[in-house]
Amino acid sequence: MKKTPLASYILKNASLALALCFAELFLLFVVPIDYLSRNIPYYILMFFAVTSASYALLYFAKKKENMQFERVFLITRLAKFLIYIAVFAVVLLAHLEKNAKFAPAYLLIYVAYSLFDILTLKKLIKKE
Repeated sequence: MKKTPLASYILKNASLALALCFAELFLLFVVPIDYLSRNIPYYILMFFAVTSASYALLYFAKKKENMQFERVFLITRLAKFLIYIAVFAVVLLAHLEKNAKFAPAYLLIYVAYSLFDILTLKKLIKKE
């Protein structure tokens, strides 16, 4: 049975999320606990959900003929970035975590998901 591109993408996204979780587990043994955020799995889950939702929007918008892919792409990128910045600002301003724990982990997760998103969307566009 052939997988749809959406199902394939979600499996790849889940693989990235699992890899990041295992990386965090490894860091728990290497780095002192005072330097790691306990909420990293929740941030990974948020990035997974937002990235999957944005890809689903792009995937279904691509099939509609009255929607331009570029417009939907830019809207989803802006919405994702605003969600990420809003979560970052809320956590920092509400003092939910110490900046030394939170900011580097969040930045690394953001970079990992941005690279993943760029590479997979590039493959999607090439197929068209």
